[in-house]
Amino acid sequence: MKEINIGAAVISGNQEIGRVEQVVLDCEAYEASHLVVRQGNAFQSQLRLMPIGWVSIAEHGRVQTGHSEAELAELPNFELQHYARLDQLDEEQSEHPRSKIKPSDWINYFVPLVAHALGEPYDPPGVRVTDQLLSANESAIGRGLAVESSDGSKVGEVQEVLFSEPDWRLSGVIIARGFIRTHPMKVPADWIVRVTTDKILLNRTKAQVEEWEKQLA
Repeated sequence: MKEINIGAAVISGNQEIGRVEQVVLDCEAYEASHLVVRQGNAFQSQLRLMPIGWVSIAEHGRVQTGHSEAELAELPNFELQHYARLDQLDEEQSEHPRSKIKPSDWINYFVPLVAHALGEPYDPPGVRVTDQLLSANESAIGRGLAVESSDGSKVGEVQEVLFSEPDWRLSGVIIARGFIRTHPMKVPADWIVRVTTDKILLNRTKAQVEEWEKQLA
């Protein structure tokens, strides 16, 4: 079994060349297709879309690859940005349903409205919209992604993603249970109904999850 810890170091030779930010999952085949790797430092970094075939070893705290830092830098960016007018956001959302606007950009929405209320002509500004480089059947799983039971209760957050060998098929996720003092619990892949941008939906109720937790203790 291969373990992908969200936040694990990506190692080439003896050098750390990045950190795993997300795992990209083909939601039809339930197989990993890419890792989203943050390359750079705290002041300047890029999210690279690294093919899962680049991974030679995947353990709890590290991902080993035979490819260099320079090769990683040549991979496509996971996030692409463009500008959209505020009065065209509905159209933007329909064309790019996974796009998002950074919270700091919403100031561009309120300032023109206030100016217009004071008699100034309304000139809709643009905001920066971020798109993720995902196909329609792919979803990205990151640390902290909510896991929800079939009866609508949040039962944990993702910490690690588990895959079988050698096909990289999803075998389960490790979730954090509890609030202040959390503890890990494995959720089998056959419990997972759907993976979306904001949650993983299970086919088990909250009570069933709690019973499973007792059996594992």
